[in-house]
Amino acid sequence: MTPASFKRILVATDASDAANAAVDLAGSLALACGASIRLVHVWTLEIHHRHSGSDAVVRQEARHAMGDAIDRLVARGIEASGQLAHADPSHVAAVLGEVARQYEPDLLVVGSRGLSDWQPIREHGASHQLMTSLDCPILIVRSRASYDGGPMRILLAVAGRDDVEPGAKAAVAAAASPGSRVLVVHVASSVTTEHSGSYPEPADMIPQAVEETLTALSAAGIMAEAWMLRPGPVPEVIADAAFRWQADLMILGSSRIGDLGSLFFGSVTNDLLRGRDLPVLVVEPA
Repeated sequence: MTPASFKRILVATDASDAANAAVDLAGSLALACGASIRLVHVWTLEIHHRHSGSDAVVRQEARHAMGDAIDRLVARGIEASGQLAHADPSHVAAVLGEVARQYEPDLLVVGSRGLSDWQPIREHGASHQLMTSLDCPILIVRSRASYDGGPMRILLAVAGRDDVEPGAKAAVAAAASPGSRVLVVHVASSVTTEHSGSYPEPADMIPQAVEETLTALSAAGIMAEAWMLRPGPVPEVIADAAFRWQADLMILGSSRIGDLGSLFFGSVTNDLLRGRDLPVLVVEPA
C-alpha cells in the first residue's frame, strides 16, 4: 500500500453550525497532514432571500462568512483559500462536484445539519452525480465535534477485501497525528436483509480482510487492533462499538454501503448519521 495523506482538502460551507464544524475538523486534519484547504461557499438566492433583500446583500454575506472561516484557518497556521459558488437548491451537489473536479482534492468535507438537508439533492438525483463522479473520500460532519487536534481514535469498518486498501489509506491519512489509534471492526452477518444492512461475504474471507487491514496499518506505523462484532443491524452495532471505544471518527468502506448512487441514503450511512454526532468518512471504492 502506498503512503497516504490528505494534502488538498476541499470544504463545502454555508456558514451553518454544521459547516463551521466541518471547517474546524478539516483544519485539525490539515494541521496533522500538512494539507492546504480550499473553501467553497455555495449560496442559494431561494434560501437567503427570505432574510435578505438583494443579490448583492446575499453575495456580501456569503463572502463575509467565507472570509471569517479562512481567517480562523490561517490563524491556526493553515494555508487556506476560498471561492464563492451559486446554485439553486436542486443543483448544489452538481456545483460541488464541478468544483471538486477542478480542485482535485484528496478529501471532500461536507457539513450536514441532518438527512433532511440532503432531501432536495436526493429528489433531483444530484447526489448520484456527485458520488459517482468523484474518486476521493467524503467526510460528513453533523455537529461541532469534541476533537480539536492531537491523537485521533478512528473506527474503521471493513465489510470485505474491497474495503482493505481504500479503507486503510483513509485511516492512515486521518491518523496523521502521532499517537492516533485505529480500531478495525467487522460485523458478523447472520441474516442479510435490506433493513439490517448486512453485507454478505464468505466466512473465510473476513479474517483475511481484517488481517490485511491490520498489516497495512502496522506497515504505516499506525497502532491498530480489531474487533469482530456480534451479528445484528450493522448501523446499531457499529455505532455501539464506536461509543464503547470512544471513537472520534468512523470510516466506512463503500462496499458496506452498496450502490454509490444511494450512498447518503443507504441504510447504514443513513442510520449512522441520524441522531449521532460522530463524523463519518466514506472512502471511494477500490
